[in-house]
Amino acid sequence: MLSKISQQKFRLGFVTLFVLMAVYLLVKPAPSIERTSKDFQTIRGVWLTDIGTAFLHHTTLLDNVLNHLSRSGYNRIYVNVYGNWGTLYPSHSKLRNTEITCLFLAPPLTNPLKSVANEGKRQGLKVYAWLEYGLMLPPNSQIAKSHPDWLLKTPNGKTIIDHFVWLDPAHPEVQNYILSMINEIIKYDIEGIQFDDHWAIPIPFGQRQKDLTTLTQKVHQLIQEKNPKLIFSLSPNPYAFSVNRYNQDWIRWIKKGYIDEIVIQVYRKTSREVKQTINTSGVAEASRFVPVAIGIFAPWNATEKEIKEQIKVVNESGYGFSVFCWERRFINALLEK
Repeated sequence: MLSKISQQKFRLGFVTLFVLMAVYLLVKPAPSIERTSKDFQTIRGVWLTDIGTAFLHHTTLLDNVLNHLSRSGYNRIYVNVYGNWGTLYPSHSKLRNTEITCLFLAPPLTNPLKSVANEGKRQGLKVYAWLEYGLMLPPNSQIAKSHPDWLLKTPNGKTIIDHFVWLDPAHPEVQNYILSMINEIIKYDIEGIQFDDHWAIPIPFGQRQKDLTTLTQKVHQLIQEKNPKLIFSLSPNPYAFSVNRYNQDWIRWIKKGYIDEIVIQVYRKTSREVKQTINTSGVAEASRFVPVAIGIFAPWNATEKEIKEQIKVVNESGYGFSVFCWERRFINALLEK
């Protein structure tokens, strides 16, 4: 006899499957798009959150949206595969597959990451698996509850900084947890893997640049061993803020050859502030070694004109850009032919 909770899960799964099948029959896939190598010379990217990707995947609208992005001039998509809900693909680790992930974001027999990899390629886009949470976790996560020894602590025993707990990059089991996840993701037909500003250690935990650098090197080494063509991308904050507040010495990582691409988050309210920050962000130094782009924030209350002005400033500075994020209401009208 199924328990009441099991019966509810079964009904939810059945209804979900029925809805997906019905929608699939109604949605016509978009035509494919072919791109040349010239189309990818300058980064024109967009981030897709786990919620947005799951919605598009489950409604079979993913291919149509990717087609629209490609036709609008974008050439890269950074799709979140590891966030608050767990992983956006079936993982071998129960610690990464939360119950809500299995029921909502990645129900049984579906794989959003596989879908976006296949359909993104069909639409002439380079797909990156973006691990949004990096070393950060919700305080009530399964890992925080079952492995408190994995968590960083301040000298006075505090574990929550910026509303989250943080994994200790020097802990052998934490390293195995991260590397095993990378090992799962690199098996997909994608262009690269990206960490962001959460691949970090808040400074209240102490000077931990060496530990973070060591783990970054191990991720790089694993990628090189398994798939050397895969791009290891990073989307940090401007350099001084990253290294002083979060132990994230990304210019050093670039010079050591660990990072292949940088998308610096210059999230500012005005184009004037964006221009000023570009000049002091470390982007010029980074561009001597790797492809560089500027991350632009498109909040709900920003005007379309302002976001276009920020893109214009970035283009005039000679860099590519990526917009956070697709779900924002202006994202589909940012580029003009």
